[in-house]
Amino acid sequence: MIKEQAMQVLRRLEDAGFEAFFVGGCVRDWLLGRTVHDIDICTNAHPSDIMQLFPRHYPTGLQHGTISVMEGSDIFEVTTYRTEGKYDDYRRPSEVAFVTDIRQDLARRDFTINAMAMDLKGRIVDPFDGRRDLRDRVIRAVGDADTRFQEDALRLVRAVRFAAALGFQIEASTYQALGKHAPLLKSIAVERIRDELTKLVDSSFPDEGCRLLDETNLLGSLPRIAEVFHCGREDAWRLPRLGSFLQKWSLLFYAAGQTDESARQAAASLRMSKRERETIKAFVSILHELSPAWDQPRPIDWGKLLLRYGWDFCMQVDMLLQAIWSRQNDRESTRTLIETYESMPVKSLGELAVTGSELQRALGREPGSWIGRVLQSLYEQTALRGLPNTYQALIEAAKKEVEADEDQAGDIKGV
Repeated sequence: MIKEQAMQVLRRLEDAGFEAFFVGGCVRDWLLGRTVHDIDICTNAHPSDIMQLFPRHYPTGLQHGTISVMEGSDIFEVTTYRTEGKYDDYRRPSEVAFVTDIRQDLARRDFTINAMAMDLKGRIVDPFDGRRDLRDRVIRAVGDADTRFQEDALRLVRAVRFAAALGFQIEASTYQALGKHAPLLKSIAVERIRDELTKLVDSSFPDEGCRLLDETNLLGSLPRIAEVFHCGREDAWRLPRLGSFLQKWSLLFYAAGQTDESARQAAASLRMSKRERETIKAFVSILHELSPAWDQPRPIDWGKLLLRYGWDFCMQVDMLLQAIWSRQNDRESTRTLIETYESMPVKSLGELAVTGSELQRALGREPGSWIGRVLQSLYEQTALRGLPNTYQALIEAAKKEVEADEDQAGDIKGV
C-alpha cells in the first residue's frame, strides 16, 4: 500500500499542472503485493518548481534533479525526469539532462522490473515489459545489459540481490554480462558492495544469491568474501530462519569454515563497523566453542553461558543453533535455556547483595582485579550453586575465595 502522504505529494504536483508518478521499486513491490518501503517520485516539474511547491524541502541531489520534500512527518525524494550522460567511473553519470517524457527517464534505469511508473489512478507506464518479467519471475536489464553494467557496475551485485530477494531467475543475456563485467566492481566502493551483499544475506533466497555469486565469480575482486559465499553456499538456505543480519552473516561465516578472527577480518574488509565486527566475532566464537553438528541437536548447558554472556546474547545463540539444526526442528535447547534462566535466583551481577566497594571494606584489602574475579565467583555460586544472596553469606564466601587464592599463591611461591 502506498502511503497517503506520498499520494498527497503527487496530488500537489498534478494540481499545479505537472505530471507525477511513483517510480521504481515501490511500483514493483506494489504490483507484487509486497510491503512498500522506499517511495520514489518522478515528475516533469523542474527542481525550482518542486522547491516552490514544497516549502519544506531539502536540495539533497540538486545537481541530479532530486529534491527531498517533507509531507506530514515523511520525507520523499522527488526527481525531475532526466537522461544521463557518459559514466566516467562506472558509478555516476558525468552529467544529466532534464527531459519531459517519462519513458526517457525509465530508459536509464537498471532492470525492467524497476523501470515502471504508476500515477495516482494506478495506471502503469511500462515501456520495457516489466510486468511481464514480474509475471515470469525474471531479472532483465533495461535495453543492452553490457551498457547498463558499464554505466553502473554496482548493478552487477544488485541483479543477484534482486534474484535472491524475489526468487527470480536472471535472464540469459543479463546473466552472461555478470561474469563478463565482474572486474568493473574494482571501481566500486566496498561499502556499497557490502550494503548489497548484506541485503542478499538478509533476503528470502540467500542460497540462490550465493549460487549466482559463485557461478559468475562476481566477487573476484574480493577473494576473501568470494570464498565465504563459495564455502557457505550449501547451508545458506538456513539464513532466513534467523532474525538479524549480523546473525545471518555470522552463520554464513561459520558455515564457510571461518574462525572467529578470520570472520572478524572478513567483516573488516567489508568496512563493517567495530560493533558489527565484534558481534560477528563473538557469535562465530561461541559456535566454535559449542561445535554443534549440522541437523543433529544435542543438550546445551546454558548456565555458565548465561553468566558469561547474559540472556539477550544467549537467546541469539539459541536462534543460531536452531538454524543449524533446522531439519530436525528441535526446540529442546530453547526450553532448557528459558528454564535455566527462570530458575536463576540472581540474573546479573547488579542483583548481588554486595558491591565491590563493600567487599573491599569487609575484607580490608586494597582495590584490584581480585574484586571483579571474586564478584564473578559469587555470581556463579548464587545463580547456579545455591549460595544465598545475602550480605553475610556473600562476605563469608568471598573470604574463603580470597583465602584460597592466597594459599594457592603461597604454594606457587614456595615451589
